[in-house]
Amino acid sequence: MKKFNPFHLVDLSPWPILTSFSFLSFALGVIIMVRSFDCSYFLFSLLLLLFSSFLWGRDVHREGCYEGNHNFEVTTGFKIGMILFILSECFFFLGMFWGYLHLAEAPALEIGGVWPPLGVTPFDPKGIPFLNTILLVSSGVSVTWTHHAMENGEFDSSMISLFLTVLLGATFTSFQLLEYYVASFTFSCSCYSSVYFMGTGFHGLHVLIGSVLLLICLVRFSFLTISPLHSIGFECSVWYWHFVDIVWFCLYLIFYWWGV
Repeated sequence: MKKFNPFHLVDLSPWPILTSFSFLSFALGVIIMVRSFDCSYFLFSLLLLLFSSFLWGRDVHREGCYEGNHNFEVTTGFKIGMILFILSECFFFLGMFWGYLHLAEAPALEIGGVWPPLGVTPFDPKGIPFLNTILLVSSGVSVTWTHHAMENGEFDSSMISLFLTVLLGATFTSFQLLEYYVASFTFSCSCYSSVYFMGTGFHGLHVLIGSVLLLICLVRFSFLTISPLHSIGFECSVWYWHFVDIVWFCLYLIFYWWGV
């Protein structure tokens, strides 16, 4: 059938529906793991999600790099889709910030009428949270350096700075896990701890996803499949990483610094 538009019409693929069910299975696995401490279903759903995502990404990579189907109109659609996705994520975190501020401005009598609640010792904002802020801000600088070096054809510099970005992201995640380990409260202690773990936990998940995306870009850099004229995947990953930086800055000011 002749195509009367400049857009790429994708072939039938099982990966979108499989990835959707994998996400549902992953969410159920998290609930089962939290309630019954059984990690088997969670690990199975995680492997299924990684498998389907890898195959879906492989097909998209082949369409763009080897078949030449990602023309200007298609890449413009990718950018618009990424912008809309980031906007939806902004409202997702806005809900968490709104909930935290609402609870802090009108603390219930059941938690002592104070914020943070009685018996909860919040983290020192000048400790691990401040170190993590420095790490993420530094990673934002290094990923910007990567983008600038790539546009100038300096692929050695871009690979070094991108590796540094992934390393900083992994270090941030490690310190976040350390913070959870030494926390004086648990998820079910109070509304403060619930909102804290939800906000920082989902942000940590976004950092992990962003680190994986940048790691994939690093592998593609090593195989020279990313160039200044063919870099839509890398550009969207950079936008996502800057979004993660901005969310953490807001989270640090609201969750750690304000009201402590």
